[in-house]
Amino acid sequence: MEIISFTICIVLLLVSFVGCFLPLIPGPTLAFVVLLGRHFLCTPSTAYSTEFLLIMGIVMAVVFTLDYIIPSWLIRKTGGSKYGSNGALIGMIVGIFFTPIGMLLGMFLGALIGELLHNDNLGRSIGVACISFLGFLLSTGIKFIYCIVVTWYFFFP
Repeated sequence: MEIISFTICIVLLLVSFVGCFLPLIPGPTLAFVVLLGRHFLCTPSTAYSTEFLLIMGIVMAVVFTLDYIIPSWLIRKTGGSKYGSNGALIGMIVGIFFTPIGMLLGMFLGALIGELLHNDNLGRSIGVACISFLGFLLSTGIKFIYCIVVTWYFFFP
C-alpha cells in the first residue's frame, strides 16, 4: 500500500509542476496535498511535524493568493485596465493549445488586444502587455519555487 500511495504522490507532484504554468491546475495547492498524503499515508518515521505542515500550509495560501494578486496589481499599477487583465487571461487559455510558447505569446497578445480595445495608444498598450507578461513570470516563478521546496521535503523529510 505504501508503494502505491508513494507513486500516486509522485504523479500528483509532477502535475503540481504543470499547474505552475497552467491556470486551471492549482499547482501549489496540489503540492501541499502531496505533503499531506506523504504525512498521513506513509510510515510514521517519515511523518512531518504539525508545525512544519502548518507553515507549509500558510506559505501555500500566501503563494495561492499572490498568484491572483500580482498580475492584476502590476497591470493596474502601471495604468492598465481590466480589458488588459482579461485579455491576458483569455490569451493564455487560448495559447495553452499551442505549446508553452503559444501560451506566453497568447497572454502577451491578449493583453495587448485588450488594452487596444480600451484605448488607442499603441505604446501604452505594449507597455501594459509587457507588464502583464512580467506579472505572469513573477507569479509563475513563485509557484515553481514553492513546488521545488515541497519536492525537496517530499524526498528528504
